[in-house]
Amino acid sequence: MSSWRSAALVAFAGILAAITAVAIIFQDNITRYRLNPRTPYQIYTPPPPPAYGARGGWVIWPDDPTTGSADIFYIHSTTYASSRHWNSPINDPVADATLRRVAAPNQAGPFMKIGAVYGPRYRQATLFATFTHKFDGLAARQLAYRDIVEAFEVFLKERQPERPIILAGYEQGGLYVLGLLKDYFADDETLRPNLAAAYVFSHSTPLSVFDDDLKTTPPCYSRDAVGCVVAFIDLEDGFTNEKRRFRQRSLIWADAQQLQSQPRSPLLCVNPISWEINEEAAAPDDHLGAASATGMRISETPPAISGATGARCVDGVLTIDTPRQTFLRRKHWFGDHWRAQDFNLFYHDITADAARRVKNLMVIKAQETTAQKPQVDLRAKPVNNGEE
Repeated sequence: MSSWRSAALVAFAGILAAITAVAIIFQDNITRYRLNPRTPYQIYTPPPPPAYGARGGWVIWPDDPTTGSADIFYIHSTTYASSRHWNSPINDPVADATLRRVAAPNQAGPFMKIGAVYGPRYRQATLFATFTHKFDGLAARQLAYRDIVEAFEVFLKERQPERPIILAGYEQGGLYVLGLLKDYFADDETLRPNLAAAYVFSHSTPLSVFDDDLKTTPPCYSRDAVGCVVAFIDLEDGFTNEKRRFRQRSLIWADAQQLQSQPRSPLLCVNPISWEINEEAAAPDDHLGAASATGMRISETPPAISGATGARCVDGVLTIDTPRQTFLRRKHWFGDHWRAQDFNLFYHDITADAARRVKNLMVIKAQETTAQKPQVDLRAKPVNNGEE
């Protein structure tokens, strides 16, 4: 091979390596650019709304509404990542396949043995919307929340009135759980006593909301508390930029279902191993079990992988030990860490926690019922033996 050809190959290899390095360094920026819908929301026509009176509006609907001890309203994470729409069409084949195969089994799965699970499809905000607090991204999430409100109204009509309620939302679904707490539970003295717990996963939950809008549904300060909120964002040590984004870019619900930015607010972090609110490390020995339910039927329970990780809340974000099993590690190439993961690191821990809080609420409700019954003093009541 001539010297000039060798030099050309070396130069080409150097250019290719440089391009690859730049792509890796700026991979998140490149991914966000590709996912950005180009149509301004002011002139955007959203896809048709779902019909929650039909089963097609639900990814999960219980065969038996009396199953288990509680009624669970589950809001799935983002599964739509296209730039074609700000809000996903309900029948988008890629988003729906990801929802049914990956998101729902891993996210709703921990609650399936607790009770009747209701999981609506909704016109979710596209993935790019979750990165911006500009009008387009906020409007997309507000539209998605309006779908959730409509689905929740159906849930309230279908559920058993006296059963405990669990709310569970992942990622943007967690934002909508916070909205439901504000709009339905904060001032409702009939509904709120039935709340066992609300779970907000992988979404910023500013502590400031508990001083005002959610003061009647406080954080779960103990593992036995009920009527409270569990929230955490779990990330491994390497995701420094993501931790910063969560800490600096929170949202809260204002009046009329509007969203407001809440920058740099301290975040709620409940450790899902110890179920405490502090910065003490929880050891892997106490971890009940991760699981991968991807591809499984929603009713099937995957085996527990116990002791897979330890965890510690640091400045409002749950920092986890890197799991030994590679398939339990969050993906990180070109936006994969933003998509629904093929596992749930705290699958069996969540199941145990939800079951405990439901049981505790049922005990409390039973005690209250007993206390409200009129007490009859048999000693003071004459016994009629048929004689006047």
